[in-house]
Amino acid sequence: MTCDRPLSSCRQSTRIDLNALIQAPDPYDFFTFKPHLKKLILSGAADAQHLSILWYTIPNGSVGQHYHTQTEAIYTIHGSQTDTNGVYPTGSLAFNPPGSAHAITHSSGFFLLAYASPPNFDPIAPDPTASPIQINALAPDLDTQYPFTPVHEAVSVYPIPLDPAGGIRAELVNLTAAGQYIYRGNCLLVLQGCCTLDGTPADRHHLVVTPSLDPQSYRVGGMGDRCLVLGLAFEFSA
Repeated sequence: MTCDRPLSSCRQSTRIDLNALIQAPDPYDFFTFKPHLKKLILSGAADAQHLSILWYTIPNGSVGQHYHTQTEAIYTIHGSQTDTNGVYPTGSLAFNPPGSAHAITHSSGFFLLAYASPPNFDPIAPDPTASPIQINALAPDLDTQYPFTPVHEAVSVYPIPLDPAGGIRAELVNLTAAGQYIYRGNCLLVLQGCCTLDGTPADRHHLVVTPSLDPQSYRVGGMGDRCLVLGLAFEFSA
């Protein structure tokens, strides 16, 4: 259920230090999805709409041609992956829109994925107009590359322009040391710098996700020169 208690006492979120997970993935409950490819479900279920997962491949991991009826979000935590649209190195953030199709090759590393609905492996021709939105999340000038909107002096936000019918809402939050921001959604990932999430220090690749598919509120606070955070929220159809 949605956590409506004070943020400091809310314990319905899963916190993962992805830097530590990369070094030692075995303690986590990954399961084999395809040869050379494992998944760890963070929210939702494998055959359900709206879920977030960690994706782990050893060299030459691949997935055959499939398509997405709703939005798919992909962040390359470590490693690299190639699909029909190009190469996604470490730090790549991509959103495949509804109707897009691709096959994955040369995948090695760790990836954070969020689906508004699971991929469909029925034969379908790719939609040439359905190009992904791609962002280099490691770019030091990311906050000047995109039209961030000031919330107040210490916080600015960039709502990523995703298809509103795609089932996922995403935004980048840029904070300075004095920044304080309330984010309501399903997943927060620190991309650059250090900040606090509900009062707990979090540096790059610190992930907070709610196991429930209902969004909840998180308090994001600046604690250094600058912090850049990715927020993902599931949007349920009426």
